Amino acid sequence: MNEISHLRSESRFWTGWDWMIAAVAIFRSVEIPALVTLRFLDFHPRAEAWVNLSTSALLLADIFLRFQRPIQASLGTLHGVAARRHYLRTFFAFDLIGSLPWGIICNRLLLSGSAWLSVAFLCLFRLARVAAFSRDFIRSPSRFFILRRLGIFLLWIGLVVHLVACGWVAVGGVSPALTSGRTYIRALYWSVTTLSTTGFGDITPKSEPQMVYTMFAMVMGAGLYATVIANIASLITRADTARAAFDEKMERLQTFMKYKKMPVTLQRRIFDYHQFLWESGLGHDHETLLKELSPALRRSVGLFLNHHILEQVPLLKGASTAVLHRLISGLRTVVYTPGDVIIHHGETGTNMYLINRGEVEVLDPQQGCVATLREGEYFGELALLDPDRPRQADVVAKSFCVLSMIDAETFSLVLRRFPEFAAHVRQVAARRLAESDHRAGRI
Repeated sequence: MNEISHLRSESRFWTGWDWMIAAVAIFRSVEIPALVTLRFLDFHPRAEAWVNLSTSALLLADIFLRFQRPIQASLGTLHGVAARRHYLRTFFAFDLIGSLPWGIICNRLLLSGSAWLSVAFLCLFRLARVAAFSRDFIRSPSRFFILRRLGIFLLWIGLVVHLVACGWVAVGGVSPALTSGRTYIRALYWSVTTLSTTGFGDITPKSEPQMVYTMFAMVMGAGLYATVIANIASLITRADTARAAFDEKMERLQTFMKYKKMPVTLQRRIFDYHQFLWESGLGHDHETLLKELSPALRRSVGLFLNHHILEQVPLLKGASTAVLHRLISGLRTVVYTPGDVIIHHGETGTNMYLINRGEVEVLDPQQGCVATLREGEYFGELALLDPDRPRQADVVAKSFCVLSMIDAETFSLVLRRFPEFAAHVRQVAARRLAESDHRAGRI
């Protein structure tokens, strides 16, 4: 296994491990407060001990592994002693406190009473790690960003409602004569009505601790309500921003075309063109976003987006990464609609085209259609090998086509900067030009 494969395998392991630890921490944050306040496993002490000790062992093992793995910090990736010191200064105390078997400690080692029950809530310290994991999960690149953010938001809302319900049981807000299930349902009902600021008043505090706890829950509910409204409004706004900008653009375009009294057929072609840009993701102003990246990052993005096509071109086979980076820096994306003539027979060529999406037809003046080229193929390469040579056929877009275009000026600049690549090109050029003289339909 080479070094890159090893790093990828190691990265997948840590990703899976972090998912498992986050799931265990969330489970304990739900299970331990419910276990201690509702005592639903009193009749199964072995099951209670096994659940507490096994989950606690996993979280303690995570602490041990945290001292062995690199850490992503604001200044970059930390290794060794620097990583361990950073962990000790940040999450170590939270992780250690939250990893102890608080269910067994509260139910078996401490005295009974609501004051001691509150100790079980120390397991919530582990949620600091879950919060960091949630932040990284939301920020990681994904086309489902809004769904991710909504899912994480609902998860935290559910946790808060559950914990407030367990706290209401701990302060004696529900009659102890009820079963564990009925007790939890009533406590959950009180939690939802209080935190949602509905407060029907059919379950009310009877003692001073309950009154204090109710006031705390009401204040939390007011903040939670405002947070819910703000987050939902933000999600809706972000979901519709791109579409709203597109609709506004189409309205302005429609007004312009009517003002200029353009033919209906031409208007329809323009609308279809913009609709294709929207559906293919090309109408979202990606060029502006890429311009904000550093030159090296722009070249890396361009190489990622076009490497599958560049590898198909015999002219570029064996080219170094530096050569491909230079070519990609001058690469431009163009879109053609069905029926558009991309190359005219007899004209002097200055561009080579790589097909990202769509189909084109190569039309010879005498033989008609001699080839149909699709995604991953290319045409017009002889314009880069012999700029003075006229085009030998027409190339017409058969459908909506997204093409990457390399111009002769960019190609010539690359040849001057990379002599070895230029020598390779001269060899390919001699062979390709000789072939083009004997094969009909080649451009």
